[in-house]
Amino acid sequence: MSQKINILVVDDEQIILDSIRKLLRKEDYKIFTVSSVNDGLEKIKNTDINIVLTDLMMPDIDGLEFMQMIKKDNPKIPVIMITGFATINTALQATQMGAFDYIAKPFSKKELLGVLKRATELVRGSNEEADFGDGQTPMATDTIKAIGDNSWMMLEKSGCIRLGVERSFLRPIGNIQSIYLPAKGDVLRQGGAYLQVFSADMRAHTILSPFSGTVAEVNQKVLDDPNSALQDPYGEGWLVCVTPSRFEAERELLGL
Repeated sequence: MSQKINILVVDDEQIILDSIRKLLRKEDYKIFTVSSVNDGLEKIKNTDINIVLTDLMMPDIDGLEFMQMIKKDNPKIPVIMITGFATINTALQATQMGAFDYIAKPFSKKELLGVLKRATELVRGSNEEADFGDGQTPMATDTIKAIGDNSWMMLEKSGCIRLGVERSFLRPIGNIQSIYLPAKGDVLRQGGAYLQVFSADMRAHTILSPFSGTVAEVNQKVLDDPNSALQDPYGEGWLVCVTPSRFEAERELLGL
């Protein structure tokens, strides 16, 4: 069994701390809660914290400044922002500044577990790389990696690459009118369009393929109900699985 992941939750509202603890009480996490940034920094200093979940708007020091304090000495700790609807633009700014992701209030248990699962994969993937010992990254990994501003990839043990889009790409689109994905067996070329999303005003939003290869699987859930599936873009909202044809060369070109 994998060692439990230690999660620090920082929020000045006790009801939020209690709610998150309740949602996660049966999950394989060890939860620490504090109500101030100073207490949070002290907890990180004295405890092996793996993931930080922090409110974006706090009275003493805001979440962005808190994140910068964390990253100064602990750059590998994923920081997830808790935000209200009115501060979503600031949350997007936070992801650009290094936040792992954000979760908007009110959130469901499914949404919370989704973002924590991905952060856990990142933590455990980083630990596996550290244990690898020779400075190389093991090829068989379940860790999600960001590609550019809008895409993510996950290299599966089979060698297939699962591709998806970042939440920051989807948020401005709003309601999705229709979506285009390639079919199983289609050949993708790096830099060619493989996803088109049409918003309610019929504007087209395009994602370019980060890799060349053959489509091995398409997520039918996204095609059937894109608005629902893409609420979880890093889980149920993955797009396609691709069998790469030039992975090593193209990965080097992308700087991965």
